[in-house]
Amino acid sequence: MADSESQHKSRTSNYKELARRISETTQTNEPIEEPLATSQRIIGRVTDGIYREPWAAFRELVVNAYDADAHHVIIETDQPSFSQIVVRDDGNGMSAETVAYVVKNIGGSSKRTAIGADLSTAGQSDPRFSPAGRPLIGKIGIGLFAVAQLTQHFQIITKRRGDPVRTSLTIQLMTHTDDERVPSGERARGDEYRAGIVSIISETVPEDERASHGTAVVLYELRPAIRRTLQSVQRWQTLQSDLVGGGVAIEEKPKYHIGVLPGDGGNLGVRSNLPWQPADTPATKFKALFEAAGEMSGRGSRGPTLQHFDEYLRLIWKLSLSIPIEYISDDPFDIDARHGLLIYNVPATRGQAQKVILQPREKIRDHFLLTSRQDHSIPPFSVTFDGVLLRRPIRLPYDLKAKRSRVAAPVMMVAKEVAPFSSADLKLAGGELEFEAYLYWNNRIVPKDNAGVLIRVHEASGSLFDQSFLNYQISEQTRLRQITAEIFVKKGLDGAINIDRESYNFSHPHFLYLKMWLHKALRLLVNRLKALASENLEQEKSARRTRDRDAVTQHALNVWSSRRGEDADPPCAEGTDEALTSASQKTPLASGELRPAS
Repeated sequence: MADSESQHKSRTSNYKELARRISETTQTNEPIEEPLATSQRIIGRVTDGIYREPWAAFRELVVNAYDADAHHVIIETDQPSFSQIVVRDDGNGMSAETVAYVVKNIGGSSKRTAIGADLSTAGQSDPRFSPAGRPLIGKIGIGLFAVAQLTQHFQIITKRRGDPVRTSLTIQLMTHTDDERVPSGERARGDEYRAGIVSIISETVPEDERASHGTAVVLYELRPAIRRTLQSVQRWQTLQSDLVGGGVAIEEKPKYHIGVLPGDGGNLGVRSNLPWQPADTPATKFKALFEAAGEMSGRGSRGPTLQHFDEYLRLIWKLSLSIPIEYISDDPFDIDARHGLLIYNVPATRGQAQKVILQPREKIRDHFLLTSRQDHSIPPFSVTFDGVLLRRPIRLPYDLKAKRSRVAAPVMMVAKEVAPFSSADLKLAGGELEFEAYLYWNNRIVPKDNAGVLIRVHEASGSLFDQSFLNYQISEQTRLRQITAEIFVKKGLDGAINIDRESYNFSHPHFLYLKMWLHKALRLLVNRLKALASENLEQEKSARRTRDRDAVTQHALNVWSSRRGEDADPPCAEGTDEALTSASQKTPLASGELRPAS
């Protein structure tokens, strides 16, 4: 209490001293400069949760493991109960010093700083990378509170390789309130805000466990609203009430789901129906999930959503899209000439997209000198969620045969872009901006949720596919639903990412340039698609005219032969084709009368 009183007096003294100096400027006519200070009450907002959906909190926990150089993350839930969740990784773990820093510096990440090298949270030579060389994703220092979206009570167990001790933190978060009348010491005065209480203890490990390393996060007592969301309780209750009342359900019953426990969903007990079999391998399970996602795509009338999945399966899908893992099939940049795509570039300057001819076995990444996901010195990374090995649910090229199109093959536009900020503008822009990207068109994107653009910064994304393509204003609704795109940011854009990592600062120079570039690429792609369709239509008309002319000519020859004999020479004077066509128009061929051209 004495410390709190001292802090209160110190703050009061500080701002009163500043007020005195401000008053003196009327006499001195000299402005004063002061650094802006932030109230620690802002931490209250963070600890109450800043993410819109549960999957985003899981994403932050996975990203923390990635930044800690983990090779594998295992997420285990006790679905459909969701009374406890465990997230384990085999990363670097934390020393006592790192734990202390994290606890006392919420919002002040050691990543990307010089102190990160001392705490083993950043590389020795470059703090922008992890000790193993991965580009760091986290930067703010609020990853510890990602779980606040899910629960207020959790435990962290961590150990570094070779350390003789294991450290455990048990954390109980507090709920923030704006009510200044709360009768509790420093919070009532608006002073030091307590985000929560942490109990920390270290224990010696047996000799045979000293080589172990990694971190486990155990989530206890999930928030009731989160449990109900993951269990799809509201959806099941709505379905049951509609059936009882004789109404029409707003949503359809999910085809694939984890079931409903008796007592949940209005006493409705439902057995699970998952797209995989219990004996399937982790990789096979995710493949089954991916195939199931396309089964009913496009059948609903309410737009491109995975309506036949419950919230749990959608969580797995969304998490898979957002984290730095491998694709379910070939990497889009590993497509070669054998796939039969029409490939174009996105010109750096004005002009139309130019067609690219790949050499046999030449990959797109080789032709365009792309480097995304090519650094083999970076440790591999994978995530298993309840026995399902996650993969990016994007598979190109899609099958074009399901629907006829005037564009004969899928189209992909590829770019490697460096924003041309001048040296004078670099500081204002927030540094360099480099990215690689593709825009892929097919007359059917499966599932429809994958239509849009997905922006990845250091291979991770805080958002899903943006189906507005960053608010593209030209009306191309049909074609936009047939385009999927990914942008892989190599340098920059970090400063444009908002604290929730789910949105961007729309006025940041990097975001503005990326938006402008994307809209240019879309115009080029749409123009190319229209040109290809027009060429196909003209070719079809020309072929039809040729078939009609040949049919008329052949029929005329048949009539000539029947009248003059098979050995008679056919008419071959100049202009015969025109004469035959004219004759067929003037005199029905069926009459059998045809006058030879004179």
